[in-house]
Amino acid sequence: MFHNVNDDHDTYSITKDHFGEFVRYLSENKKVVDIETLIEEKDPDNVVITFDDVYESVYHNAYPLLKEKGYPFYLFVCNSYLDKENYLNSDMLKEMLKGSKAILGSHRYRHELSRFMEEKDLAKELRDSKKELEEAFGTEVKDFAFPYGSMYACSESNIKEACSVFGHVFMTYAIPYNDEYGNIIPRINMNDSVYGKEMK
Repeated sequence: MFHNVNDDHDTYSITKDHFGEFVRYLSENKKVVDIETLIEEKDPDNVVITFDDVYESVYHNAYPLLKEKGYPFYLFVCNSYLDKENYLNSDMLKEMLKGSKAILGSHRYRHELSRFMEEKDLAKELRDSKKELEEAFGTEVKDFAFPYGSMYACSESNIKEACSVFGHVFMTYAIPYNDEYGNIIPRINMNDSVYGKEMK
């Protein structure tokens, strides 16, 4: 799970150079796949690449390399961030979806904790986000990533609701995928500090 690909050196950023090194490491040691392949093959060397929010830096600093490699990657877009300063605009997103193996997913309509929402409001927002993205970009949106994605951020009922709308629901639990989770997908947040530890 990536967020920003820039030189901010914060908990949501990985530098362009480190991202490039990481992708080269994957190309030599792992296989980058989509989520269906990950689940079907159950191969520990398979890796899924995802981006949350999605920042404009992903278009400039990650997309060209991923396109060159022909790797699938997920863009979890928050509807309210699209076309805002520092985030992807619609033209960038259309280009990425057309010009590479980018896969569009929902990151909710608003980037807020789900746990404290009324259930009927969350249910509506999940469906509205999916419908709006599908209509705007002409592609099916089967995947969803909760903002923040922890057990604090999402209640069990929140997760069940998301699973009723989307085929796969991505969280932020840093544990390996296991069939017992069904369509709930754990992830590892990749930033510069995590990158340094992983590469050692």
